[in-house]
Amino acid sequence: MAVKKLKALLIYPPGEQKISEPIPPPNMTIAVLAGALKAAGYQAAQLDAEKDWFDGVRSRFSPRQTELIYDEKAAEAYVNGRAPRKLAAEYDRVCGLLLRYLKIGKADLVGITLVDIRAEPLILNFSALVCHAVQKKFGARTVIGYRGLPKEGFAYLMRKYPCFDYGVYANWGEKALLEIMKDLAGEKAAFTGTVARRGTRVKDYGGGEQRRPLAPTPQYEDHILAKYQAHDGDILARYNSDFPFIKKLINNRKKYLVVPYAFELTCPGACAFCENDNRLPSDIKSVDQVIDELAALKARGVTGLYFVNSSFNNYYKKAEELCEKMIKYKLDLKWFDCANLRVIDEQLLDKMRDAGAVKLAFGVESGSRRLLDLVNKGITPERARKYLEYSHTIGIWNHIELIAGFPSETPRDVQATLGFIDEIKKFVDLYTLNPFYLYPNSRFFREQKKFGVKVQPYPPMDEINFFYPRFRIVEQYSMKFGEAGGLGWEAKDRQIVESTRALAEKIYSVATYRVMGNEHVYLLNCLYDKLGHRNKKLIREMVKLLTMKFKPYNLDFFMDDFRTSFSKEKDLRIFYPLKGTTYLGTEPDGRPAPGSGR
Repeated sequence: MAVKKLKALLIYPPGEQKISEPIPPPNMTIAVLAGALKAAGYQAAQLDAEKDWFDGVRSRFSPRQTELIYDEKAAEAYVNGRAPRKLAAEYDRVCGLLLRYLKIGKADLVGITLVDIRAEPLILNFSALVCHAVQKKFGARTVIGYRGLPKEGFAYLMRKYPCFDYGVYANWGEKALLEIMKDLAGEKAAFTGTVARRGTRVKDYGGGEQRRPLAPTPQYEDHILAKYQAHDGDILARYNSDFPFIKKLINNRKKYLVVPYAFELTCPGACAFCENDNRLPSDIKSVDQVIDELAALKARGVTGLYFVNSSFNNYYKKAEELCEKMIKYKLDLKWFDCANLRVIDEQLLDKMRDAGAVKLAFGVESGSRRLLDLVNKGITPERARKYLEYSHTIGIWNHIELIAGFPSETPRDVQATLGFIDEIKKFVDLYTLNPFYLYPNSRFFREQKKFGVKVQPYPPMDEINFFYPRFRIVEQYSMKFGEAGGLGWEAKDRQIVESTRALAEKIYSVATYRVMGNEHVYLLNCLYDKLGHRNKKLIREMVKLLTMKFKPYNLDFFMDDFRTSFSKEKDLRIFYPLKGTTYLGTEPDGRPAPGSGR
């Protein structure tokens, strides 16, 4: 008798506050998980509900139905069976339409990657309503996962929403998912990094710290890739593009497709602020495997790669070999990645450009030599300036990342960074600015005495709020801490916010707010493909004009003001919890936090 193959449906949910790119790349997580399931002999399908939702599904719901999807209290009451009869009937209709419009069919397991946790109703309510619907209609089991949310957060969610059967916080999500499939099949499962519902109890099985032997390989489905292909005209139409010289670029209706890919998530660096533990063995793939996988992606129509590595050049020789083979085999793929300034020189930068590097994100962190030495960055301001200038000279789009409010930071350190921003402004095209966060696995946490910090103990778990306040701009959490012989937490909190405000205002003054955060990946892929690195000056002027207004993928109108609130007194809450609210430090999924270990 043939054994039935279990089937999983993996869903990337919609969310309104993720990014504001006019065209984002597809999600890599569901493609990685699906690949692992298929390799183990299971059936796996992928659903990019994010893309489908904003491309038209949302418009098919009435205003009343949309209101129900966003109503947190009503949705929670419904999935718990506490909603009044009339309201429950309305939600039944909404759930039926979600399944119908998104073409969600029968599966043994429905998994949703939470992407990043915000207290925004769309992500959480969508996940709860879909999971409730598939349980009711198909008898499916459900799992939610995200490595940045601690186990206590999943236990909280599963108590709040009985429609979630499993929660995965493991670093190695594929392994955890495979054990869940064993559980569904009635086999003995060695759960890792998983919280599971057992009758009326929610049980944490611990573990979850294991790392993959190699960086994951995404298995994108053709129907999803097709949705993310965009003609040059479609890309430019989402910008301020009503100029004759822009229209001349649309001469061959070329298609562009940018996808995420990783060949190394671990990092050998030992930056004190980074949660990427350099004591772990490397998960880097061989150069030949990378070349084979990139060639396969190109054959499927990919024109650009959004690398989500810890850094492209952690190892000089491997980075050099990869560039040489990308050139030798004429992959002709434009790509974006992080690059560290410790392991770089003019020769490697030349090869990276020739191999297709369009934009490189450099973790500069600070203009203070003292702070760079403190955090073990391995660079000096002078070295950073030298290679930023060279990278700019050869036509690469320079993205730098800064961190404000490091432990022991002084006004002199802030002034050094402000001066450094002035010094490099001609060579920088994009900035990411983060307040300092103390991550629980960072060297600052592990070696508190050495770095002069005193981390406050965790509060009782029932007092922790695991989710962002709405509209919070900065997307990480921090553990509370004080400086040994220096500022206590309250004063340090204020200093971090003030330092961030000062750096933000400086960046605005030298480059305007439009250079903060938005990467414009598809636009740069298109412009560099048509004009080349030698025309960076022209590309700069074009991007300046084009980004005066643009239409994010999740909006129906053009926006022309993307200023953040770094300088507004009333908006200090965007950096840290409101009074009386505690946050537990976590790490974002996939890509390390900006500036971490690069």
